[in-house]
Amino acid sequence: MEKKSSRGQFFILTLMFIVGFLAFALPIISELSSYHADEEAYKEIALEIRPPVQTPIPPPPVRTAAPTPEATAEPSYPTKRVSNISPTVMPEESQLPEATPEPTPGNEEEKADSQAVLPTPGIRATHPPYRATTDTKPALTPTAAVATPTPMPLTPEPRPAVDFSPCLAENKDFVAWITIPGTKIDYPVVRSDNTAYYLKHLFSGKESKLGSLFSLKSSDYKKPSKNIAIYGHHLSNSDAMFSTLLDYKRKSYYAGHSVIHLDTLYGSRTYRIFAVVNMLVTDWDASTASFSSNDAFMRFVNRATDAALYDTGVQVKPSDHILTLITCDRSYGGAKGRLLVMAVEQ
Repeated sequence: MEKKSSRGQFFILTLMFIVGFLAFALPIISELSSYHADEEAYKEIALEIRPPVQTPIPPPPVRTAAPTPEATAEPSYPTKRVSNISPTVMPEESQLPEATPEPTPGNEEEKADSQAVLPTPGIRATHPPYRATTDTKPALTPTAAVATPTPMPLTPEPRPAVDFSPCLAENKDFVAWITIPGTKIDYPVVRSDNTAYYLKHLFSGKESKLGSLFSLKSSDYKKPSKNIAIYGHHLSNSDAMFSTLLDYKRKSYYAGHSVIHLDTLYGSRTYRIFAVVNMLVTDWDASTASFSSNDAFMRFVNRATDAALYDTGVQVKPSDHILTLITCDRSYGGAKGRLLVMAVEQ
Protein backbone atom coordinates (compact mmCIF):
# COMPACT_ATOMS: atom_id res chain seq x y z
CA MET A 1 0.00 0.00 0.00
CA GLU A 2 2.83 2.41 0.83
CA LYS A 3 4.49 1.83 -2.59
CA LYS A 4 1.22 2.51 -4.40
CA SER A 5 0.73 5.68 -2.36
CA SER A 6 4.24 6.98 -3.11
CA ARG A 7 3.80 6.24 -6.82
CA GLY A 8 0.52 8.14 -6.84
CA GLN A 9 2.10 11.15 -5.15
CA PHE A 10 5.00 11.13 -7.65
CA PHE A 11 2.55 10.98 -10.54
CA ILE A 12 0.53 13.89 -9.15
CA LEU A 13 3.66 16.00 -8.58
CA THR A 14 4.92 15.25 -12.10
CA LEU A 15 1.54 16.19 -13.56
CA MET A 16 1.47 19.43 -11.56
CA PHE A 17 4.98 20.29 -12.79
CA ILE A 18 4.01 19.71 -16.42
CA VAL A 19 0.85 21.79 -16.06
CA GLY A 20 2.80 24.61 -14.38
CA PHE A 21 5.51 24.53 -17.06
CA LEU A 22 2.95 24.66 -19.85
CA ALA A 23 1.11 27.52 -18.13
CA PHE A 24 4.41 29.43 -18.05
CA ALA A 25 5.80 28.44 -21.47
CA LEU A 26 2.71 28.55 -23.67
CA PRO A 27 2.19 32.34 -23.43
CA ILE A 28 5.87 32.90 -24.29
CA ILE A 29 5.70 30.47 -27.21
CA SER A 30 2.52 32.13 -28.42
CA GLU A 31 4.11 35.58 -28.12
CA LEU A 32 7.24 34.51 -30.01
CA SER A 33 5.08 32.99 -32.73
CA SER A 34 3.15 36.25 -33.01
CA TYR A 35 6.41 38.26 -33.17
CA HIS A 36 7.69 36.03 -35.95
CA ALA A 37 4.51 36.44 -38.01
CA ASP A 38 4.59 40.22 -37.57
CA GLU A 39 8.26 40.37 -38.55
CA GLU A 40 7.45 38.47 -41.72
CA ALA A 41 4.80 41.09 -42.52
CA TYR A 42 7.47 43.80 -42.38
CA LYS A 43 9.78 41.71 -44.60
CA GLU A 44 7.02 41.46 -47.19
CA ILE A 45 6.72 45.25 -47.24
CA ALA A 46 10.50 45.52 -47.74
CA LEU A 47 10.28 43.21 -50.74
CA GLU A 48 7.52 45.34 -52.23
CA ILE A 49 9.57 48.54 -52.19
CA ARG A 50 12.90 46.87 -53.05
CA PRO A 51 12.32 43.89 -55.32
CA PRO A 52 15.24 41.46 -55.30
CA VAL A 53 17.66 41.99 -58.16
CA GLN A 54 17.50 39.17 -60.68
CA THR A 55 21.02 38.00 -61.40
CA PRO A 56 21.35 37.02 -65.07
CA ILE A 57 22.32 33.42 -65.63
CA PRO A 58 25.56 33.27 -67.63
CA PRO A 59 25.40 31.27 -70.89
CA PRO A 60 26.98 27.83 -70.84
CA PRO A 61 30.60 27.71 -71.97
CA VAL A 62 31.14 26.97 -75.66
CA ARG A 63 32.93 23.69 -76.14
CA THR A 64 35.60 23.63 -78.82
CA ALA A 65 37.09 20.59 -80.48
CA ALA A 66 40.45 19.48 -79.18
CA PRO A 67 43.30 20.61 -81.45
CA THR A 68 44.82 17.90 -83.65
CA PRO A 69 48.48 16.96 -83.24
CA GLU A 70 49.18 18.50 -86.64
CA ALA A 71 47.83 21.85 -85.45
CA THR A 72 49.80 21.90 -82.20
CA ALA A 73 53.11 20.67 -83.58
CA GLU A 74 55.79 23.33 -83.87
CA PRO A 75 56.61 24.32 -87.46
CA SER A 76 59.76 22.79 -88.83
CA TYR A 77 62.31 24.81 -90.73
CA PRO A 78 64.71 23.48 -93.40
CA THR A 79 68.21 23.03 -92.14
CA LYS A 80 71.33 23.39 -94.16
CA ARG A 81 73.68 20.44 -94.07
CA VAL A 82 77.21 21.62 -93.25
CA SER A 83 80.17 19.25 -93.42
CA ASN A 84 83.55 19.36 -91.71
CA ILE A 85 82.16 21.44 -88.79
CA SER A 86 83.24 20.82 -85.20
CA PRO A 87 80.39 19.69 -82.91
CA THR A 88 80.96 22.76 -80.70
CA VAL A 89 79.74 25.85 -82.58
CA MET A 90 81.12 29.17 -81.33
CA PRO A 91 78.81 32.21 -81.42
CA GLU A 92 79.45 34.90 -83.91
CA GLU A 93 81.19 38.08 -82.81
CA SER A 94 77.94 40.07 -82.96
CA GLN A 95 76.41 37.72 -80.37
CA LEU A 96 79.15 38.21 -77.79
CA PRO A 97 78.24 40.42 -74.79
CA GLU A 98 79.63 43.87 -74.97
CA ALA A 99 82.57 44.51 -72.69
CA THR A 100 81.99 46.90 -69.81
CA PRO A 101 84.12 49.99 -70.43
CA GLU A 102 86.69 50.82 -67.81
CA PRO A 103 85.97 54.02 -65.89
CA THR A 104 87.95 56.92 -67.27
CA PRO A 105 89.59 59.44 -64.97
CA GLY A 106 87.34 62.32 -64.10
CA ASN A 107 83.99 60.61 -64.49
CA GLU A 108 83.79 58.96 -61.04
CA GLU A 109 81.77 61.89 -59.64
CA GLU A 110 79.34 61.80 -62.60
CA LYS A 111 78.85 58.03 -62.16
CA ALA A 112 78.23 58.49 -58.44
CA ASP A 113 75.56 61.14 -59.13
CA SER A 114 73.79 58.82 -61.58
CA GLN A 115 73.64 56.02 -58.95
CA ALA A 116 72.39 58.19 -56.07
CA VAL A 117 69.21 56.78 -54.49
CA LEU A 118 66.39 59.34 -54.33
CA PRO A 119 63.84 59.20 -51.50
CA THR A 120 60.26 58.24 -52.33
CA PRO A 121 58.12 61.38 -52.92
CA GLY A 122 56.03 62.29 -49.90
CA ILE A 123 58.07 60.13 -47.45
CA ARG A 124 60.94 61.56 -45.44
CA ALA A 125 64.05 59.37 -45.37
CA THR A 126 65.62 58.64 -42.02
CA HIS A 127 69.11 59.64 -43.28
CA PRO A 128 70.57 61.34 -46.41
CA PRO A 129 70.57 59.23 -49.59
CA TYR A 130 73.53 56.93 -49.92
CA ARG A 131 76.07 58.12 -52.48
CA ALA A 132 77.77 55.49 -54.63
CA THR A 133 81.59 55.32 -54.45
CA THR A 134 84.26 53.63 -56.50
CA ASP A 135 84.76 50.77 -54.06
CA THR A 136 83.21 47.36 -54.59
CA LYS A 137 80.68 47.49 -51.71
CA PRO A 138 77.03 47.28 -52.81
CA ALA A 139 74.93 50.40 -52.57
CA LEU A 140 72.67 50.64 -49.52
CA THR A 141 68.97 51.46 -49.84
CA PRO A 142 67.82 54.15 -47.35
CA THR A 143 65.17 53.14 -44.81
CA ALA A 144 61.99 55.14 -45.42
CA ALA A 145 59.71 56.33 -42.62
CA VAL A 146 56.35 54.55 -42.55
CA ALA A 147 53.56 56.90 -43.60
CA THR A 148 50.64 57.13 -41.17
CA PRO A 149 47.39 56.17 -42.96
CA THR A 150 44.65 58.78 -42.83
CA PRO A 151 41.03 57.74 -42.34
CA MET A 152 39.16 57.53 -45.62
CA PRO A 153 36.08 59.74 -46.02
CA LEU A 154 32.69 58.08 -46.09
CA THR A 155 31.91 57.17 -49.70
CA PRO A 156 28.20 56.81 -50.44
CA GLU A 157 27.25 53.25 -51.28
CA PRO A 158 25.07 52.61 -54.32
CA ARG A 159 21.51 52.53 -53.01
CA PRO A 160 18.94 50.23 -54.61
CA ALA A 161 15.96 51.91 -56.23
CA VAL A 162 12.93 52.09 -53.95
CA ASP A 163 9.24 52.40 -54.80
CA PHE A 164 7.27 53.94 -51.95
CA SER A 165 3.87 53.69 -53.64
CA PRO A 166 2.97 50.41 -51.81
CA CYS A 167 3.78 52.06 -48.46
CA LEU A 168 1.71 55.16 -49.20
CA ALA A 169 -1.17 53.01 -50.38
CA GLU A 170 -1.09 51.01 -47.16
CA ASN A 171 -0.52 53.86 -44.69
CA LYS A 172 -0.96 57.57 -45.39
CA ASP A 173 1.35 58.43 -42.46
CA PHE A 174 4.37 56.81 -44.14
CA VAL A 175 7.34 59.20 -44.44
CA ALA A 176 10.59 57.22 -44.65
CA TRP A 177 12.36 53.88 -44.61
CA ILE A 178 15.28 53.34 -42.23
CA THR A 179 18.05 50.78 -42.77
CA ILE A 180 21.16 50.02 -40.72
CA PRO A 181 23.38 47.72 -42.82
CA GLY A 182 24.40 44.53 -41.04
CA THR A 183 21.48 44.68 -38.57
CA LYS A 184 17.80 43.66 -38.56
CA ILE A 185 16.70 47.29 -38.62
CA ASP A 186 15.01 47.64 -42.01
CA TYR A 187 11.57 49.19 -41.44
CA PRO A 188 9.11 51.85 -42.58
CA VAL A 189 8.71 54.99 -40.48
CA VAL A 190 5.48 56.91 -39.95
CA ARG A 191 5.07 60.56 -38.93
CA SER A 192 2.23 61.08 -36.48
CA ASP A 193 1.44 62.42 -33.03
CA ASN A 194 -0.90 59.47 -32.38
CA THR A 195 1.78 57.66 -30.42
CA ALA A 196 -0.64 55.49 -28.42
CA TYR A 197 -1.83 53.90 -31.65
CA TYR A 198 1.56 53.24 -33.22
CA LEU A 199 2.98 51.79 -30.01
CA LYS A 200 0.47 48.92 -30.35
CA HIS A 201 -0.15 48.61 -34.09
CA LEU A 202 1.97 47.52 -37.02
CA PHE A 203 2.47 49.69 -40.08
CA SER A 204 -0.32 47.69 -41.72
CA GLY A 205 -2.74 48.53 -38.89
CA LYS A 206 -2.70 45.08 -37.29
CA GLU A 207 -2.63 45.14 -33.49
CA SER A 208 0.75 43.92 -32.25
CA LYS A 209 3.26 44.46 -29.47
CA LEU A 210 5.90 45.19 -32.12
CA GLY A 211 4.21 48.47 -32.96
CA SER A 212 5.70 50.79 -35.59
CA LEU A 213 8.68 53.09 -35.86
CA PHE A 214 7.37 56.64 -35.69
CA SER A 215 8.39 60.29 -35.59
CA LEU A 216 6.41 63.12 -34.06
CA LYS A 217 5.00 65.82 -36.32
CA SER A 218 7.70 68.19 -35.00
CA SER A 219 10.31 66.22 -36.96
CA ASP A 220 10.29 67.78 -40.42
CA TYR A 221 11.56 65.41 -43.13
CA LYS A 222 11.05 67.83 -46.01
CA LYS A 223 12.89 70.90 -44.78
CA PRO A 224 14.49 69.02 -42.91
CA SER A 225 14.58 69.94 -39.22
CA LYS A 226 17.95 70.08 -37.46
CA ASN A 227 17.08 66.90 -35.56
CA ILE A 228 14.84 64.06 -36.75
CA ALA A 229 13.86 61.71 -33.92
CA ILE A 230 12.52 58.19 -34.49
CA TYR A 231 10.96 56.07 -31.71
CA GLY A 232 10.76 52.28 -31.63
CA HIS A 233 10.15 49.42 -29.19
CA HIS A 234 12.78 47.37 -27.40
CA LEU A 235 11.27 43.88 -26.90
CA SER A 236 12.43 41.40 -24.26
CA ASN A 237 11.75 38.23 -26.28
CA SER A 238 12.54 39.49 -29.78
CA ASP A 239 15.24 41.33 -31.71
CA ALA A 240 12.69 43.10 -33.92
CA MET A 241 12.16 46.86 -34.26
CA PHE A 242 14.74 48.82 -32.18
CA SER A 243 15.68 45.92 -29.87
CA THR A 244 19.17 45.59 -31.39
CA LEU A 245 19.99 49.23 -30.61
CA LEU A 246 21.11 48.06 -27.18
CA ASP A 247 24.03 46.30 -28.90
CA TYR A 248 25.46 49.79 -29.49
CA LYS A 249 26.33 49.97 -25.82
CA ARG A 250 29.41 47.98 -26.88
CA LYS A 251 31.94 50.03 -28.85
CA SER A 252 33.02 46.92 -30.76
CA TYR A 253 29.50 46.62 -32.19
CA TYR A 254 29.43 50.30 -33.13
CA ALA A 255 32.68 49.89 -35.08
CA GLY A 256 30.98 47.55 -37.56
CA HIS A 257 27.56 49.24 -37.74
CA SER A 258 28.15 52.99 -37.65
CA VAL A 259 26.21 53.95 -40.80
CA ILE A 260 22.44 54.60 -41.06
CA HIS A 261 20.49 55.04 -44.30
CA LEU A 262 17.25 57.02 -44.31
CA ASP A 263 15.27 56.95 -47.56
CA THR A 264 12.49 59.54 -47.30
CA LEU A 265 9.74 60.82 -49.55
CA TYR A 266 11.98 63.85 -50.15
CA GLY A 267 15.33 62.16 -50.81
CA SER A 268 17.86 59.70 -49.40
CA ARG A 269 20.31 60.59 -46.64
CA THR A 270 23.22 58.81 -45.01
CA TYR A 271 24.24 59.33 -41.37
CA ARG A 272 27.24 58.39 -39.24
CA ILE A 273 26.66 57.62 -35.53
CA PHE A 274 28.46 60.07 -33.24
CA ALA A 275 27.04 59.29 -29.77
CA VAL A 276 25.33 56.47 -27.85
CA VAL A 277 23.68 57.78 -24.69
CA ASN A 278 21.75 56.39 -21.71
CA MET A 279 19.26 58.77 -20.12
CA LEU A 280 16.04 58.94 -18.13
CA VAL A 281 12.91 60.11 -19.88
CA THR A 282 12.74 63.06 -17.44
CA ASP A 283 16.32 64.24 -18.08
CA TRP A 284 15.88 66.20 -21.32
CA ASP A 285 13.91 66.13 -24.56
CA ALA A 286 16.02 64.15 -27.03
CA SER A 287 13.39 64.60 -29.76
CA THR A 288 13.87 68.39 -29.94
CA ALA A 289 13.63 69.18 -33.65
CA SER A 290 14.29 72.94 -33.96
CA PHE A 291 16.69 75.26 -32.17
CA SER A 292 16.71 79.01 -31.73
CA SER A 293 20.33 79.32 -32.82
CA ASN A 294 23.42 77.34 -33.81
CA ASP A 295 24.69 77.78 -30.25
CA ALA A 296 21.54 76.16 -28.87
CA PHE A 297 21.95 73.29 -31.32
CA MET A 298 25.58 72.76 -30.31
CA ARG A 299 24.64 72.80 -26.61
CA PHE A 300 22.20 69.99 -27.40
CA VAL A 301 24.90 68.04 -29.29
CA ASN A 302 27.54 68.64 -26.61
CA ARG A 303 25.18 67.43 -23.90
CA ALA A 304 24.86 64.16 -25.80
CA THR A 305 28.59 63.74 -26.45
CA ASP A 306 29.44 64.55 -22.83
CA ALA A 307 27.06 61.80 -21.65
CA ALA A 308 28.06 59.32 -24.37
CA LEU A 309 29.08 55.81 -23.33
CA TYR A 310 32.28 56.08 -25.40
CA ASP A 311 34.06 58.44 -27.79
CA THR A 312 33.37 57.74 -31.48
CA GLY A 313 35.63 60.48 -32.82
CA VAL A 314 32.84 61.71 -35.14
CA GLN A 315 32.48 65.50 -35.10
CA VAL A 316 29.28 67.56 -35.46
CA LYS A 317 29.33 71.11 -36.82
CA PRO A 318 26.75 73.89 -36.21
CA SER A 319 25.57 73.61 -39.82
CA ASP A 320 24.94 69.84 -39.61
CA HIS A 321 21.67 67.90 -39.33
CA ILE A 322 21.33 64.92 -37.00
CA LEU A 323 19.18 61.81 -36.55
CA THR A 324 18.21 60.47 -33.10
CA LEU A 325 16.93 56.91 -32.57
CA ILE A 326 15.15 56.40 -29.22
CA THR A 327 14.16 53.16 -27.48
CA CYS A 328 13.55 51.83 -23.96
CA ASP A 329 16.42 50.47 -21.84
CA ARG A 330 15.14 48.99 -18.57
CA SER A 331 18.69 48.03 -17.60
CA TYR A 332 19.22 51.77 -17.06
CA GLY A 333 16.69 53.35 -14.70
CA GLY A 334 13.92 50.78 -15.05
CA ALA A 335 10.77 51.84 -16.90
CA LYS A 336 12.11 55.40 -17.34
CA GLY A 337 15.39 54.27 -18.90
CA ARG A 338 16.08 55.25 -22.50
CA LEU A 339 18.86 54.63 -25.00
CA LEU A 340 19.72 57.17 -27.71
CA VAL A 341 21.70 56.39 -30.85
CA MET A 342 22.54 59.74 -32.45
CA ALA A 343 24.01 60.20 -35.93
CA VAL A 344 25.10 63.13 -38.09
CA GLU A 345 24.26 63.50 -41.78
CA GLN A 346 27.22 62.92 -44.10
